[in-house]
Amino acid sequence: MLGLPELMRAARLPTPARRRPPSARRLAPVGGSRYNELINRPFNSAPALAGPIKMSNLSTSRAAFTPIRTKRAFEEICIQIRKEIQAGALSAGDRLPAERELAQQFCVSRATVREALRTLEIGGVVQLLKGSNGGAVVQTGNPAPIARTMEDLLLLGGISLEDFTEARVCLQAEIIRLACLRATEADFAALEANIARTRTVDASLDPDERTALNVEFYGLLAAATRNTAMRTMMSAFTEPLSYYIQQIGPDRTWDVAASREKFLAHLRDRDAKAATREMVEHMNRLHRYLVSRFEARAPD
Repeated sequence: MLGLPELMRAARLPTPARRRPPSARRLAPVGGSRYNELINRPFNSAPALAGPIKMSNLSTSRAAFTPIRTKRAFEEICIQIRKEIQAGALSAGDRLPAERELAQQFCVSRATVREALRTLEIGGVVQLLKGSNGGAVVQTGNPAPIARTMEDLLLLGGISLEDFTEARVCLQAEIIRLACLRATEADFAALEANIARTRTVDASLDPDERTALNVEFYGLLAAATRNTAMRTMMSAFTEPLSYYIQQIGPDRTWDVAASREKFLAHLRDRDAKAATREMVEHMNRLHRYLVSRFEARAPD
């Protein structure tokens, strides 16, 4: 069997780093005493979610920075700003000093400060706002970089497709357990509407809308847990796969909408075990489909 790097190359995707080919072991099933223990254990309610940053709440910070003397000065700036956040001198909604002032405090050029701020923005630490109320504002956090990192690891061979799927199965089992405990009728209605739109898109063969609906479905399921960490992790495991499916095309022999309708019925019944079995069957089928399609495109 060809390894993921060769399979990706055959699919005309960017060439990943060389790594060992995936083993032929089966993915571990979800079930047994360990899973039952997870399903039945008590779980406290999740804390309230943090709200968005309001412009009226922004205030310029009084964090103290020291001059930079290293060759890669922008990295040291990032480190200092992160340390100020850890120490509590900076918090979500605080505006950093102006670019010119930061350059003076760090004893570096404004270009170096801009590079540091862009790096922090990519990492989800700050948001760069424009206009009269612009500047670098500390965020509550951004999960997007986590999904990008997971996608890079999968593409470059740092994580095998097999290990990725196995971890996704474990994550989904816990998300389903929590959703069965906490989901409301509004959550069920949102999932039902998503499935109905998915069936319509399946007929129109629109790949972009299909991808968007797939990401939305898993986002809605994760939101039903009322756990922001679960939502972040779900995004990290959903978006990379959506990219690959968009590249090679969906499995036309598999009625995804029908599978999700069965899943939702189990979820409404608060039957975590049955819902998990339906989801695991879907994920294992998807895994086999991805491998077979990449193998079919591999050179002889």
